[in-house]
Amino acid sequence: MASVTSGRVGSGAGYGGAAIPGGDRLAWYFLRVSGVLLVVLAGGHLFITHYLNVPADTTFDFVANRWANPLWRTFDWLLLITALWHGILGLRYSVTDYVRPAFWRVIGHSTIYVVGLIFTAMGTITIFTFDEEVARRNEGPLAGAFWIADVLGWSLFAFAIVTYLAVPALMLWVMRSLRAGGPPIYAGDPGQYAWVLHRATGIGVLFFLLVHIIDIMLIGLGRDVYDESVEFYGNLFLIPMEIALVGAVVYHTLNGLRIILIDFWEMGTRRERQLFWGALVGSVLLTIPSAIIIFAAEL
Repeated sequence: MASVTSGRVGSGAGYGGAAIPGGDRLAWYFLRVSGVLLVVLAGGHLFITHYLNVPADTTFDFVANRWANPLWRTFDWLLLITALWHGILGLRYSVTDYVRPAFWRVIGHSTIYVVGLIFTAMGTITIFTFDEEVARRNEGPLAGAFWIADVLGWSLFAFAIVTYLAVPALMLWVMRSLRAGGPPIYAGDPGQYAWVLHRATGIGVLFFLLVHIIDIMLIGLGRDVYDESVEFYGNLFLIPMEIALVGAVVYHTLNGLRIILIDFWEMGTRRERQLFWGALVGSVLLTIPSAIIIFAAEL
């Protein structure tokens, strides 16, 4: 999730970061460095779970076999730290943009950082303390707490319902605006649309990341609890959300690379519109194979 500065101002040659004062400059560079790392980390994880496999296949045995190799545990921990704090710092910019009173802005920033630290601890403890034998025997703490898996699953249903209602509402708004001779959503140029999509996909991916951290934490409670949470991913009602998640990650990645090109390459600023359309087309083309694989496996 890139900063507000990166989405709307392309200075070229890396000068955008140099113009930002204090700690915000470090955040600016971290978002770009972590974004490049996530091309490999998040892209690799997405390829394994949504192209080579489907989310409903990532059962206890799948994760246990993966974490039997310490290299995979390290990979997943690096993915956790990089993706979580990339999202946390990106969300911080949203708070800065939309929360004007200084007091509430401090509260918002503080809350985001606390959430980041809590989820960092949860994910780290889960990855490095996982005991396959104990969990397989369902002898972990709260091994019978299936209600936790149910709460997570039904929260995804609730989010899906809101999304499914919002999409036709947005389409209706666009149609009415076009009929009235106005712009589809607002009178912005492609760069502004790219920025809006980047922020929206970033917030959406961060939401699913937080849910996934809680979900994967259940593997330490016991095999049966974890497998019950994974079963929700195979529900037909949630499959469009899984595909939308793939599309969001792919677009956020491609547009993030576009932002980096704008910031550090003079031609990037001149070609920012072409790069935006390339990110859109690339997102569709890269999402289609995953959609076919998921539908073929679950239908």
